[in-house]
Amino acid sequence: MMDQLELAALHRRSEADPPKRERHTFDFVVNGVSLFKATQASASDMCGCLSDACFEPDLASRFNVKAVNMLTLDLQAGVGHRAVLFGCPECADLACGVITVLVSRDENSVQWSDFAYENGFEPEIKRADVGPFVFDWAAYLAAFSRVQEL
Repeated sequence: MMDQLELAALHRRSEADPPKRERHTFDFVVNGVSLFKATQASASDMCGCLSDACFEPDLASRFNVKAVNMLTLDLQAGVGHRAVLFGCPECADLACGVITVLVSRDENSVQWSDFAYENGFEPEIKRADVGPFVFDWAAYLAAFSRVQEL
């Protein structure tokens, strides 16, 4: 049985002290479980890699196509690569820390495995308690249609 992927609204409220920027992004929900929580991105004050164009049209137009392509169109059957799911809500810089996943594809499915926290200067911290997940290719693409339509 294939896993089910949905995108859910993820809202980070602004604060004055310490200063925090308001963000409207998306969480990745697999089989009803928030990966934002499961990967502990929520404890690290991260946000989703995809911006909600209704609230953040500039960020969405600059970054969503690249992020969606990393998770969909750039996937070649039999070849995998790492993609960012959650990152710094202020600058999106790797050095602040990101949650990544190894994304690989075959003809009819996509697999997410090897979840990890990375920051580019320390060894990655694997999240062995999350995944792997296997998604039907057509349903997987449909899950990203919400981001592409906004």
